[in-house]
Amino acid sequence: MAARRLSGEEILAGLPAPVRTAWQALEARGATYLVGGALRDLLLGRAPHDYDLATSLDPEAARAVLGWPQHLLDGFGVLHAPEGGLEIVALRSEGGYRDRRHPDVVRFGASLAADLSRRDFTANAIALDAAGALHDPSRGLADLERGLLRTVGCARDRLREDLLRILRAYRLAAELGWRLDPELRRTARSLAPALAEVSRERVGEELWRLLCADLGWPALRWARDDGVLAAVLPSLRPTRPIAGALPRLVGWTVGDAAAAAARWQELGLPRAERRLATRALVLHRAIAGAAERPAWRAALAAAGPRAADVLVLAGGGRRIAAFARLYGREGVLDRGRLPLRGARLAAAEGLKGAAIGRRERELLQELWQHPERALD
Repeated sequence: MAARRLSGEEILAGLPAPVRTAWQALEARGATYLVGGALRDLLLGRAPHDYDLATSLDPEAARAVLGWPQHLLDGFGVLHAPEGGLEIVALRSEGGYRDRRHPDVVRFGASLAADLSRRDFTANAIALDAAGALHDPSRGLADLERGLLRTVGCARDRLREDLLRILRAYRLAAELGWRLDPELRRTARSLAPALAEVSRERVGEELWRLLCADLGWPALRWARDDGVLAAVLPSLRPTRPIAGALPRLVGWTVGDAAAAAARWQELGLPRAERRLATRALVLHRAIAGAAERPAWRAALAAAGPRAADVLVLAGGGRRIAAFARLYGREGVLDRGRLPLRGARLAAAEGLKGAAIGRRERELLQELWQHPERALD
């Protein structure tokens, strides 16, 4: 049974004190609303990462009412709270997006309806006023109940305004476990090649969140089928967003390394990245399954430094953090760290053939037990 949706009054009562304080001060001078992803998440029973208020005051007037320093008002008219976690914008209308990211014209003082009509998705185009009433001109509440991500108005217009919205749609579907509206998917499919025009930094952040979303596998399949992954992955590897997500992605999609590699292949990722993902996953499971440091060193020697770098970038709790400290302190204790190996070892100990390899393995076991011998 679905959880009961919170009422507007309940949302108001549960807001953090800094948000309530800023809202009350702004509301005393002009109509102010809770909007955007924060309201969506609260309506879904999720904890927001931050909060957004939209006010009928212009940005400078809002800053003056709150008494916040000038540097907290950025060049796009967004006022950032000193302690973080809250952004305040003026109700606005916009026109023209020639660079496919920023509006050519911004007009402050718009009506609430005009402001909500410019937003990306219907679930983000809901507003809560200070009396606890919800304003929903695009039927976002109905989409929220159905778990459907749909654009406000024409999908092509909304996505062409900011091409990153293409990738954001799949990311939100992954994070929320929602379906994508058929028109939205058709439009995203046709516009996907244009993602090459978006900076790799902006794409990388959205892609990182898509890959790491708990409910992301269906949305990843859609992104693959619709040509979105093909449009963004070639320009990004081997940057941190991709590398750091590898073990986390395979970790929640499947239960073993072989199946993980198969799913990476299904997504169309290059062979080198699939191999790296598999090694990182094997290393992750070795670390998670053993508390003894010698076992970690052995697994690290088998996986290699690139897989270790992936794992450290991805994180994963206290044990992985402890592994990261060990790796940073010792490096990889592999055959290359042995004082004697190969021909020199054979000459020193009178060994031949397979006995050389066996002795090297014995010395590695000793090194993993006593790493100080390599660090002296």
